[in-house]
Amino acid sequence: MTLLAPSAKIATLVDVDAVTKTFGEKTALNGISFSVPSGQICGLLGPNGAGKTTLFRLLMGILKATRGRLVIDGKDAFEDRVEAKRLIGFLPDEPAFYSYLSGLEILELSAAMHGLDVGATMDRLNPMISRMRLTDDIGNYAEDYSRGMKKKLGLLLAILHQPKLLVLDEPTNGLDVESTHLFYDLILELARQGTTILFSTHLMDHVAKLCSHVVILNQGSLIAKGSLDGLRTAYQGAELEDIFLKLTLRPAQP
Repeated sequence: MTLLAPSAKIATLVDVDAVTKTFGEKTALNGISFSVPSGQICGLLGPNGAGKTTLFRLLMGILKATRGRLVIDGKDAFEDRVEAKRLIGFLPDEPAFYSYLSGLEILELSAAMHGLDVGATMDRLNPMISRMRLTDDIGNYAEDYSRGMKKKLGLLLAILHQPKLLVLDEPTNGLDVESTHLFYDLILELARQGTTILFSTHLMDHVAKLCSHVVILNQGSLIAKGSLDGLRTAYQGAELEDIFLKLTLRPAQP
């Protein structure tokens, strides 16, 4: 594993401590440990099957770790999952919505389920709806949205309750170039406001532009973690894509 030199001491929001997850005889994650600093954007990288989705499900309290702990702002992701989920906004790779509700009705329902003032929440979200180019379609059935429109609505749902942690699984799949830029501009703005963001992607140029930190998985093992600047320094200023290929094409160490 490449352990990058630590940056200046900073508080962490997410702490993953020696986490292993097995499914029968298959080991999906093997003793991984890393932290995500508060208010930073961290890229979770790895080839298909590296364990990224399993890690997200553990963070969301959907799965329980076989060994180890995942802690979000002091809350155990599984044992305290009700409280922990209040801290998280999650955008899955393939958002799914009720077929008989409009985008607006879904947002209003979610606000009510979070115990928020629906009117005040929609007033806060309306500029973002416009920014995401959804104003003309927000009253239409969400099930009829294109994949890109579903991603935009999914992001609005994820940030609706102003979570401390935003977890994004391949957030720009299905988005055109303009929408991708709009998406990432909003993510950068949220990070400046103090939101901690952990997202997975296969687009190395986006990680290079957005992230201060990276975590790289391969075959369920952690092979690099730390600041993006530290990773570049460790590899003599190489491009992130070249570093990623060098790390993931060699066998993962147990």
